[in-house]
Amino acid sequence: MKTSLRIFALFTIICLTSFISSFAKGTELQVTLVGIKQSNIYVYSIAESKNNLIKEFKDVKQNQTVSVDIPQNYLPGEFIVYFEFNSSPQTQKPQTAEKMIVLNDKDIKFYANPLFINNLDSTYFSENDIENKTLTSFIKNTVKNMNMLDILQTFLLSYDNSTSDVYKAGIEEYSQRCTKHNNWIDEQINEHKNLFCSNMFYFYYVPNINWNGNTMQQRQSIIDNYFEGMDFSNTQILRVSYLKNWMDTYVNKYIELASSYEMVSSLFITAGQTAIEKSKKGDPYFYGWMVDYFFNGYESMNIQEGITMLEKYTKDPNCMTYKRKEIEKRVTGIQSLQNGVLAPDFTFTEASGQKTNFHNYKTEAPYKLVLFWSADCEYCHEIITELYEWNLKNSSKLKVFAVSLDESETEIPKWKIEKERLNAWTHILTQGGVNSTEANAYYILSTPTMFIVDSKTNKIVSSPMSFGEIMEAIK
Repeated sequence: MKTSLRIFALFTIICLTSFISSFAKGTELQVTLVGIKQSNIYVYSIAESKNNLIKEFKDVKQNQTVSVDIPQNYLPGEFIVYFEFNSSPQTQKPQTAEKMIVLNDKDIKFYANPLFINNLDSTYFSENDIENKTLTSFIKNTVKNMNMLDILQTFLLSYDNSTSDVYKAGIEEYSQRCTKHNNWIDEQINEHKNLFCSNMFYFYYVPNINWNGNTMQQRQSIIDNYFEGMDFSNTQILRVSYLKNWMDTYVNKYIELASSYEMVSSLFITAGQTAIEKSKKGDPYFYGWMVDYFFNGYESMNIQEGITMLEKYTKDPNCMTYKRKEIEKRVTGIQSLQNGVLAPDFTFTEASGQKTNFHNYKTEAPYKLVLFWSADCEYCHEIITELYEWNLKNSSKLKVFAVSLDESETEIPKWKIEKERLNAWTHILTQGGVNSTEANAYYILSTPTMFIVDSKTNKIVSSPMSFGEIMEAIK
């Protein structure tokens, strides 16, 4: 059995949401190129800090408009419109420019001059756009406030006379400005709570600081108050790309307290436990994101103590880590593959070298069996041995497509041996194993998983769990 996604999840996770097709019609984005003669234009989704290319347009001419339908699963969210162009014939290396925009449920038009991409006079949106105009206005005002607070904070942390009137006046000024700024953030979030861009406002809170004590204690105070204002119950924040950078800043503030290299790991673990305990009180998905964030950090730095510390959280059923979310999604998807539903199509290469679609494959057998398996799966071998012996004598009744999820350096050699032994079947080796296109299409959680498909209609007839159930379905 593939250990990354185990079958027991079918019985332990209750699916609360329905599967949304990634190809559903969403929002239309129109981009009009102005100011330059020609450019390549690329549209990326940057939700959850992942760059996913939505569409590319080659050789777009000046004043030409291109449009792209943004799939529903990317909405609402942040997007990058990226330009690649030559500003003059003498330019050898193409220039690039990019603009982050927010898309929600309204179609919008975006007019862009790549040479002045951040100039409001050269880059603008259609009148019906609210998200980007609100975000631009918010950042313009809040950055001004934060710059003044940064100046005051730097002064107070480095000033050497804590008893002077100047220092005391600085503390009072900082506290007043900090309170006023954070209250303004609260007002903006409340006023624009129906807009996706308001989820970005949380990152502009400024932590209050206890100025009593030495510099080290003051820096610790900043860390202790870092999560002030953050709403861990709001899962829309997970779609904001700045979340990871915000957490990186938090971790770095801990690391800055280290007086030796040995302290770095210890402080990193403390940072993780503190942040996770904060997020634990919020939404399970935010809680799971936080655990994933620190797991990736500890794994990259080989901090085994940190990974061990996370075990109690990864075992918590309320902690929706990436793996648990993936299982939930697939369990929900499996429920959509009912009998009578058209089986997902996939492409494979026949022994002749010709590429063929599963739906187009012609066979005299009335049924096709899609068998997801792995060479190191013991239960797979039990079913395969019995099925293969029967199929050699009854090939006219069932055509078998053995889809292997093997992917590691130790698994693939075993698969090659088994492929030769089971040479009467059509074999497909996926790229990516349990995360491959084929496995995702069929929502595979574990091996073996089987689907019997009507050869003429390509509709699912049965999802057998054993050799006996195969026989019962095709009798």
